[in-house]
Amino acid sequence: MTTYKEAQTELAQLPDTHLLWDMLSMCLDGYSANAKSHERVSNTLDRHVFKTVSVLYQQLAERLIKGVDELPEDTGTMNPEPGYIAIAYISALNASDRFLSTRVMSVNCQVIKRVGRLVRKLNNRVFANGIIDYLARIQVVLDNTENRRKAAKLIK
Repeated sequence: MTTYKEAQTELAQLPDTHLLWDMLSMCLDGYSANAKSHERVSNTLDRHVFKTVSVLYQQLAERLIKGVDELPEDTGTMNPEPGYIAIAYISALNASDRFLSTRVMSVNCQVIKRVGRLVRKLNNRVFANGIIDYLARIQVVLDNTENRRKAAKLIK
């Protein structure tokens, strides 16, 4: 059975490290946007969820960083998804306070889906499963928050 450390070493040598960099980019954008949202909202539920999600994105980013050694060479086939996510988070953060929470939460859901698609492309299943664990934690927080926000009539 492959250990996590062996999986990391093996992963760094694979051609799909560019996928890890794309995932890392989206996670760092998620961390930043959720941390800023935490500072901006006044609703206790939203403050808690943005803090929790930002910490989870930070932890996932740290795990991804351990899986890559150096920047990959530019192949000319850069994945545009991280750029879309960055723009979506910036747009959400520029929204009025009334719509901020809903928009950032929506982008959080997009990140989970997009990173999930990238994880499925990884050759190293041991490392991929570790990433999936973090995605599942974030998804649970987002689902619970959506249910609480509906119960509190913060969303329809």
